[in-house]
Amino acid sequence: MDLSWEHLSAFVEEQWWIILIAALVLLVVIKVVKTLVKWLIVAVILIALAVYGMNYEPIRDVVDTITESSLDAAMQAIVGETGKATYTEGTDNTFTVESSSIKLTGSIGADKVTIWFRGVKLGEVSMSKVIESYIETAKGAGK
Repeated sequence: MDLSWEHLSAFVEEQWWIILIAALVLLVVIKVVKTLVKWLIVAVILIALAVYGMNYEPIRDVVDTITESSLDAAMQAIVGETGKATYTEGTDNTFTVESSSIKLTGSIGADKVTIWFRGVKLGEVSMSKVIESYIETAKGAGK
C-alpha cells in the first residue's frame, strides 16, 4: 500500500464533502455517546478517512481505467450499432441518439456529448468523427 501525503491532499481538495460529513458524524457521536466507545468510533472514523485519503490516487486510477475501457467498448458498440440508432430532437435545442446499448445526449452544435453504455452513464466526451458519423447516420435514418 503506497501511502502518500500527495494523495491525501488531492483527496482533501476533491472530496472535501466526505470530510465534512465525517466531521458532522463525529460531532453527533461526541455529543451523544458518553463512554469509551465514543472515542473508539472517533478513532475508527479518523483512521478510515486518513487511509482512504492516502489511497485516493490509486483508487481514482482504477476508476479511470475502468471508465476508459468502458468508453472503448462503447465506441466499438457505436460502430456496430450505427445503422440501428434513432435520433430524437428536443424542443430545448438538445438531441438524443439511442440504440440497443448506446445513448448519446447533447446540445445541437455543442462539441461535447454525454454517453451512456448499457444504461450506465460514462460521462461527457468530446465530439469525434465516429460520434458525429453515428449522429448523422441516425439523423438520416429518422427522415
